[in-house]
Amino acid sequence: MIKIMVVDDEAIFREYLKSTIDWASYGFTIVCEARNGLEALEQAELHVPDIALIDINMPYMDGLELAGKLKEKDRDMGIVLITGHSEFEYARKAVRIGVDDYITKPFAKEELILTLLKLQEHILQAQGARSTVKTQQELFKEQLLVRLLSSEYGARVEPTREQLAYAGMQPYSGRFKTAVIEIDNMDQRWDEVGERHLWRFAVSNVLGDIVESPGNHWTVLGPEGRIVSVVEFADTSSEREFDLAAYDKLCVMVKKYLKFTITVGIGATHTGYAGIQMSYKEALLALQNKFVLGGDRMLEYEKHREAGSNIGFYPTEIQEALLLGLRSHDEAKVQNGLEQVARYIREQRLSLDYAYVIYMGLISLCLSYVTEAGHHIGDVFGEGFAPYNEIRKQETLDDAYRWVNELYAKTVKATSSGRMTRARQIADAAKSYIETSFGNPELGVESVAQHLYINSSYLRSVFKKEAGTTVGDYIVGVRLQKAKELIRTGQIKLADIAEMVGYNDPGYFSKSFKKHFGMTPSEYEHTMRK
Repeated sequence: MIKIMVVDDEAIFREYLKSTIDWASYGFTIVCEARNGLEALEQAELHVPDIALIDINMPYMDGLELAGKLKEKDRDMGIVLITGHSEFEYARKAVRIGVDDYITKPFAKEELILTLLKLQEHILQAQGARSTVKTQQELFKEQLLVRLLSSEYGARVEPTREQLAYAGMQPYSGRFKTAVIEIDNMDQRWDEVGERHLWRFAVSNVLGDIVESPGNHWTVLGPEGRIVSVVEFADTSSEREFDLAAYDKLCVMVKKYLKFTITVGIGATHTGYAGIQMSYKEALLALQNKFVLGGDRMLEYEKHREAGSNIGFYPTEIQEALLLGLRSHDEAKVQNGLEQVARYIREQRLSLDYAYVIYMGLISLCLSYVTEAGHHIGDVFGEGFAPYNEIRKQETLDDAYRWVNELYAKTVKATSSGRMTRARQIADAAKSYIETSFGNPELGVESVAQHLYINSSYLRSVFKKEAGTTVGDYIVGVRLQKAKELIRTGQIKLADIAEMVGYNDPGYFSKSFKKHFGMTPSEYEHTMRK
């Protein structure tokens, strides 16, 4: 949609412009309006419109002056002046400023539409060109960083420098430090993949604002849902001055404003493009200490190197075999995979603390599969299930092994049975109640949850997962579908239908109907009559 700003000191004229044209059908949307030039500059900063419709005669700042200031900020913004003047002098000034067109009052709406459509193609082409270049650069930059993190990357210097230049980055000293950010208990917080991606993106944005480097700073969404931050120092002095406290500040800001916690692993500084991958591996090792020291903090590899010298990674093939066993409900295959992990712990002579690191990874794998299979964790293991607390209560490695074994056995049994999950039962019961109570104007998430005797937050989570939509959207859908059926009878007034399906305000009913079906109730009624 092309974004339009309307600037006119007459409220009636602004309202006329908004209501007289079906903007969306032409590919436009009015994003803001202003009474004068000063307000317009503020609104333009906030909403970044593509086109400004400006009246010439306004208090504080006339339209020509405003047009000039807007063009200074954004040369690509389309400017259309609306004026009662038709003098040549105004037209000449307007062209000099960079105004794209002007129309004189009074005018027909068709004249305005044609004027805007002439601008539309030019704006779309400019947007497309900017977007394509930016998207290609960002995508290439991300792919390049992912390759540099990979052990498969040869890290040849000259080709890498050329690729960095293409991605819009200036190669500096070749000294790199990597940080890996992990959202604590992410799988338990959000069932939906989209939600997890949204929160990772939010953390990544905060990270970009907080970490300042007099060199390059990349961020990318890395493997296993982690965020990777790579800093290249401009020179040796900037390396000495780089403040790792920025990552501590990131932990504080995320906890305060996003209301969850993160843990940051920091690798040592290394030279050369191959050093990026080395620093990345060290950051992952540092991150594993959170299972011993706790999350919601920054963990530096160099500080914990000696304590963690006996850490290792068990082969990923074992993890893949475990997941395959869970998905095929093969208890023997699952048992075999767990035995291989236990054997690895014994052969590597890992300490109890670092054995817990591995077992907690196994717990995470198991819980992720339960969610993937469409089951609620509380249904399988009971409400209030706290696995990370339970595993820490086990006093020996054998105790921990038995406990994890039981966890996987319960999972295989629960996910292989064909019975309807409690989550599905709750979603179906909620749908049934909504379909019989849609006429109640007070119907909402809280009243549905109260009827089912469950927590409203739990209902939201379960319903979205099972029904693929929110409770609120489902209620609206049922109401409007019922309204459609009643309109088709041709025997009931639209105002009465609105009340029958739970809308106290006929105007809001009409607006919701049009948003849902693309036409107003009266237009639909007229169509049915024809």
